[in-house]
Formats: sequence, structure tokens, C-alpha cells
Amino acid sequence: GKWIDIHRLRGITKTKDEKTQRLLSVVAYFLSQEAKSYQRKWHVLRTLRKLDPDVQSEMLFQTKQGKPYPQAKNNSAIFHNYGFLRDEFSLRKMSKSVSVVAKSNIRFLLRALFSIGSRSECILYLLTHEAGHPAEVANAIGISVRGAQDALIELAESGLVFTRIKGKRMMEYWLSQERWWKFLFGINFEEIKKPIWLDWVSLFSALINVWKILNEIEKSKSDYMRSSKLRESMETINLEFKKSQLVLPPIPSRDISPAKYEEEFQNFIIKVLGARSGTSR
Repeated sequence: GKWIDIHRLRGITKTKDEKTQRLLSVVAYFLSQEAKSYQRKWHVLRTLRKLDPDVQSEMLFQTKQGKPYPQAKNNSAIFHNYGFLRDEFSLRKMSKSVSVVAKSNIRFLLRALFSIGSRSECILYLLTHEAGHPAEVANAIGISVRGAQDALIELAESGLVFTRIKGKRMMEYWLSQERWWKFLFGINFEEIKKPIWLDWVSLFSALINVWKILNEIEKSKSDYMRSSKLRESMETINLEFKKSQLVLPPIPSRDISPAKYEEEFQNFIIKVLGARSGTSR
């Protein structure tokens, strides 16, 4: 809980659907009960969205056949209040503190150095990109353009983040990656295997859309109706995956017959989930 940016998370979640907001709210409520030292922090999210009285509760986990998994013996009252059915559970208290100094946790290292907020997010973006203008940075890190612009202007005043004009007088910001990486990890730039930027917001949005459309077509027995809905969703899903900066396989052709489209859709998703940034397999 210590290193999570609650206000950034809240801003991102406000753009998502009602179900996603309820799920985040119930997790935040649970954490506020368990992590007493961060109770006030998580309280910001627990009130984001509660269950509409007219909405029926749904199973949080289920099998392919739509049955509860695992079979609930005692439903969690906390999750039920937010519209989800799952078995009561308790934490095993076996988790360890996050390793802030690991390169894979560079975001947490920057938050420890600059505090949680827009500055650490802007630095992370510039460390993994050649440069960026405020709107581009804001969209990638999930904050407002004004917030990103203010943070970048203040960072530039330090003399360690630079500005330059690109294109039609568009101001972009950049930094000396060699100097920064050496400062952060104390080794030569050539020896550092830099983390690759992934737009997790877009990636998870795409996966949510995949899950949503698969649930929608589950009860349809018509190949034509199933393939038609998959085709309609493919454009949105592909756009979100592209924004994540994964290298993607070609999307299924619209010329594929309805009987074959569902199989090609599945093959596309399998390839995406097996892909790594910079490669496709």
C-alpha cells in the first residue's frame, strides 16, 4: 500500500466501466480494513462506487461452465456489499516488502526518490523514451495534461530535464538517459538492461474488453452472431493493444467466414498474450 499512487489510480478508474469501479472499490475497502496504517489512504477509493440496489450480485470467479469457483461456503459480506459473490477469506500474512531498488521496480524507486505523484511518473516516461511533450506524457502515465505539464516545467527548472522545439513549435522534454541511469544504479550505461515501457492502462483495458465480449457471446449459438460481435469488438481491442506498445500479430481478416472467425480471434489473442515488447511469437 505504501507505494501505490491512490489519486492516479482513482483518476484512471473514473474512465472505466461501473463494474471495474465497483471491483476496485471493494478491494480498497478490504485493504482499508486489513492495513490499518493505510486506512485513510485506501478510504479514498472504497467510496468510488458501491452496488446499485437494482443490480444483482454476480460471481467474482467462475469455471468455464459458469459455476462458482471455488464453491462458496460462506460468502464474503464485504464483496457482497459491492455486488460480488466470493468465499470468505483471510490473508496468510506471508507477503514481503517490495524491493524498491530492483530495476524492474524502477517506478517504486522513483516514487521513493521524488515522492508519489506526477514528477516520478514523468521521469519514468523520459527514462524509457527519447522525449515527450506534455499531452503525450499525460496520456501514457494516466494523469491530466495540466498535471504533466506543471511537473515537466518544474523538473526542467532543475537543469537536469531539458526542453526543445519539435515540429510546429511543439515543446518536448528530454533528459540524458546515460547520466540518469548511472546516477540511479551506479553502473555504466552500457551495462544497464533498461526496462521497456509498457502502457499497462491500455493493456489491461484491452484484456477487459476481450473478457467482456467473450462473456457476451457465450450464450449465442449462431456462428454468424458470434463472429459478428467479435468482428465489431476487434477494432477497439486491437487499438488498445497497439497503445500498450506490444508488437502485435496481424488482426483476423474481415474476409474470414463466420464459422472460422471465432477460431482466428482466439489465435490472435493467444499470440498477443505470448508476445513480448520488441518481438512477436
